[in-house]
Formats: sequence, structure tokens, C-alpha cells
Amino acid sequence: MKHLVTILLIGMLAGCASLGEKAPPSVAEVVEMAKDGQKAEAIIQRMQESGAIYRLSASQLADLRAQGVPDKVIDYMQQTYIEAERYRGWARARDVYFYPPFFSPYRRPYWRRPYWW
Repeated sequence: MKHLVTILLIGMLAGCASLGEKAPPSVAEVVEMAKDGQKAEAIIQRMQESGAIYRLSASQLADLRAQGVPDKVIDYMQQTYIEAERYRGWARARDVYFYPPFFSPYRRPYWRRPYWW
């Protein structure tokens, strides 16, 4: 019984901790914030707090500019994607060089290799 109460208490505390996280603003919300007259620094700070990453095409970035989103915000949105891809490439290279060749997560299992490999 004592363990059950402890487990329930830990579960409730973990649930309360996740309530404080902010959801990342969508592209439409970013446009609305810009139209409402919020400064670029405030919009960027909200994006940084949420850890948002925006994968936008060049035409979508141009549309944001046409809708009145400040250039600083557009640059930050593009930079989040560039940094995320840079980290992803680094992590992939790290995994390839960290594991010995036989145990690499990118190596095919022996039963799926061609006979000459």
C-alpha cells in the first residue's frame, strides 16, 4: 500500500510538471502576433521558450514576409531548421564513428546482406 501511494504521488507530480510547458506557436499564430504589433524580439522569445523548429519552404517564407512578419522572425525561423539539420547530421556521423563497424546501427544484418558482402 505504501508503494502504491508513492507511485501515485510521483505520477501526479510528473503530470503537474508537464502542464507548465508552452506549445510552440504555429505559423498562423506568428502571423497574428506580427499583425497585432508585437515586437520581433517578443515573438522570437516565445519561439525560443517552446523550442519550436520550423521547416518552411522558400515560398512559405516569402508569404510570411508579404503578410508582415518581421525579417528577424523569418531569419530565426529559418535558422531553427538549419541548426536542427546540422545537429541531425552530426548525430548520424557520431553514431557511425562511435560504434565498431560490425555493431553499427546503419549496417545491415548478416542475413540481409548480399552473398559477396
